[in-house]
Amino acid sequence: MNKRLYLYIGIIIGLGAVIGLFWANTREQQCQARWQPVLLDDHALDADTDSLPTGWIAGAPGVRIGEFSVAGGNSVHMLGIGTWLGLPTIPVAAGQAYCVAARVLADSPSVTAVRTRWLWRNGATVIAERVGDWQMVRRWGGATDQQPWSLYHQTDVAPAGATTLEVRYEPASDDRIYLDQFVVRPSYVGSALADVVPASAQFIHIRPWPAGYNAAVSFSYDWETAMGGLVHSRSNDDPLAGTDPVLRGMRMREGLTNSLKLFAPYKFVATYYVNGYNFLDGNRDKQLFMGNPVFAWATTANGWQSNVWTQQPWFAADPYGDRQSDPAWYFGDLIGPVRNAGHDIQSHTFSHFYGGLASPTEWQTDLQAWNTLAATRNVTPATSLAFPWSSSAGMRYDSWDQLVAAGVTSLTRTSWNPRLPQYHIVTAGEARCRPLPGHEVILVCPDYYLTTAREAGALALLTDIRQRDGMIDFWSHTEEVMTPAQIATWQAVVDATAQAGDVWVASLQAIATRQQMIQMVQTKVMQSATSPTIILTNPTMTAITDMVITAQPGWRFVDGQTNQVVVTLAPHTPVTLRIEPHDLHVATP
Repeated sequence: MNKRLYLYIGIIIGLGAVIGLFWANTREQQCQARWQPVLLDDHALDADTDSLPTGWIAGAPGVRIGEFSVAGGNSVHMLGIGTWLGLPTIPVAAGQAYCVAARVLADSPSVTAVRTRWLWRNGATVIAERVGDWQMVRRWGGATDQQPWSLYHQTDVAPAGATTLEVRYEPASDDRIYLDQFVVRPSYVGSALADVVPASAQFIHIRPWPAGYNAAVSFSYDWETAMGGLVHSRSNDDPLAGTDPVLRGMRMREGLTNSLKLFAPYKFVATYYVNGYNFLDGNRDKQLFMGNPVFAWATTANGWQSNVWTQQPWFAADPYGDRQSDPAWYFGDLIGPVRNAGHDIQSHTFSHFYGGLASPTEWQTDLQAWNTLAATRNVTPATSLAFPWSSSAGMRYDSWDQLVAAGVTSLTRTSWNPRLPQYHIVTAGEARCRPLPGHEVILVCPDYYLTTAREAGALALLTDIRQRDGMIDFWSHTEEVMTPAQIATWQAVVDATAQAGDVWVASLQAIATRQQMIQMVQTKVMQSATSPTIILTNPTMTAITDMVITAQPGWRFVDGQTNQVVVTLAPHTPVTLRIEPHDLHVATP
C-alpha cells in the first residue's frame, strides 16, 4: 500500500515539475517572466502626454501618446504603414538572449499585424539588423469589449560585438493600433532571428537585373475612358478635375496612339493600366457592373467636388451608347492594337475608386469585375495594379488580403503626399520595389510622374539609377501625350533610356517579378581556411536567367579568377561558387 502511495506521490510531483517547467518556459517565451529583471518599461509614457518621451522615436508622423490603455495611464497610438515606433536604446551583452513584449489592439474594422525590427549596434554602427515575425492584432469590439489585448512577444540573441539594442515596432497596414505595457527583459530561452543581410553578403552581391544591365525602367500610362477618373474627378490631386470628362476621354484616345509611336522603334514593352470600361465596345443593353454601387465615402470631406456620388450609382453617367456614338466612354476597339504591339495591360481598378476608402468587399467585387471583363478581350487576370489617385493611404489589412487573393503581385501609384509620409510605402528616391509590409508577396514599385516641367528631373533620375542598380516607372495619363511639348518630353526620356545601352526596359510586372525572384534566392556559406564555398538555390518553379553575381572587394571567384560571374539558376538545382582572397595568388613577372 505504501509503495503505491509513494508511486502516486512521485507521479504527482513529476507532473507538477513538468507543468511548472512548461509554465516557466511559456512565461519566458512571452517575455512575462517576473523573475527576470526589467531592462525597459513604459512608465515614461504616463509622465508625458504631449509627445513621445526622451529616447522614444517615431519613423514618421502618425505616432502619438493617448489615454486609451490596458489599465489606466497612457499608450502609444500608431497610424500609417510608413511609420514605426522605436524604443529607447538599452545596453546589452553579446550572446545573451533578450525578449520584448507589448499589448496591442487595432482600433479599426479590420484585424492587422505588427512586427519588430532589431537594430544591434556597436557604438554608432549597426552590426546586425533582424526582423521578428508578423503577429496578428485583434480588433477592438467597442466600449463593451473586455477581452485582453493581443500580446506581441519576440526573442533574439545579441550577436558578437553588440553593445546596444534598439527595437522598433512596425505596422502592416493603415489601421490605427494602440500599443501598451512595453517590456524588455533578458531571457533564458529563444534563438537568434535571421539577419536581414545574409552571411553571403560579405563575399558576394547578387545584382537584380539580367546580365548587361545596370538599371531597369518601365514606362506606363493610366489609360482611362470618361467613366474612369474623368467623370469621377476629385478636387484633390487632380489638376484637370474641372475639365469636361468627354473631352478628356477623347484626349485619352488620341494620346494612346501617340504613346504607341514612342516605343515602336525600340520595341519597348510598356504597361497600360486600364479601368473596366476600356474593355467595352459599348453598353446599349445597359449592363450593370459591380452591383451598381453607390460609394458612401465619395464625399466633399474626402476630396470630391460634391456629394453627388453618395446619392447616385457610380456608373450612372454611362450614356448607354457605343464607340461610334460615344467614343470617349468605351475603348474596346483599342485593346487589340495595344496587345498586338506587345504591351502589357493591367488594372487601374474596374471602377477607378479610392483604394484607401473602399471596403474589402468593394475591393473584391472590383477586382473580380475587372478580370471578368478583361477575359472577354483575351486579357489575362491582372497581376499588377496602379492605384487611382495614388489612393493607397488608408488601406486596411483585410483590403490588402483581397489584392493577394486576386493574384496581384506588384503595385504602383501608391501614396506620395509629402505632408503625409506615414502613408508612404515606397518613394522614387529608393529606386527599388519594396515588399509590402505584412503582404510581402506583393512588391510596391516607385514611380515618377513625367510632365514637361519634370523632364530634367526624369533625366537626372535615369542617370542616378544607373549608378546603383535602381529602377523607376515613368508614367503619365495618355491624355498627357497630346501636345508637341508633351510628346517631345516623352520622346526625350524614351530616347535617353534607349541610348544609355545599360537599362533593361520591361513591363512593371516583369521588373517586379525579377526583383522578387532575386530576393528569394537562398544562399548558404560553407567556410574554409582559404576558399569559402557559397551555394545558391532557386526555390521557385521558374528559372532565373542571366543572374549576375559580383565578388565583394578583396575577393574573387576561383573559377576564372574573375570578380563577376553570370549564372542561370534552374528551379531547386543548387549552384556552387568558390571564392578566394585577391592576394591568394601572386602574379609573377
